[in-house]
Amino acid sequence: MGAGMCACLGAQLKMGIETVLDTVNFAEKAANADYIFTGEGRLDSQSLRGKVIDGVARRAKSLGVPVIAVVGGIAGDIGKIYDAGVTAAFSINTQAMDFSEARHFSERNLEITMDNILRLIESK
Repeated sequence: MGAGMCACLGAQLKMGIETVLDTVNFAEKAANADYIFTGEGRLDSQSLRGKVIDGVARRAKSLGVPVIAVVGGIAGDIGKIYDAGVTAAFSINTQAMDFSEARHFSERNLEITMDNILRLIESK
C-alpha cells in the first residue's frame, strides 16, 4: 500500500517514530530540556531500527540534550544505542524473571528506578 501511495499520490515513506516526533513538535518541546526520558519494554539490537528510543535519541542528540532510557529489560550488546544519542540506560527489573511474572512488579520497579535516577540528578 505504501508503494502505491507513493506512486499515485506523491506520498513519502517515513518511519512511524519520525512522523510522531514531527506531529508533536519534538524539537521545539525538547530544545530547552535538561534531560529527556524515554523507554520501551526491551532495549536490544532492534531498538535502533526506527523504534521510539532510536528516534528520540537521534533527535535529542542533535539538540545536545541527554537521553535517559528506562526500559523493562536490556538484552545483548546495546553499545550502538549510545552512539545514537542515549546517555544512559536503566532496566527497571531488579532480578531476572519472565515477563509473565515481572509484569506484576512493573509499576513498583519503575517507581524505584525513577526515584534512584532523580536522586542522582539532584545530587549534581
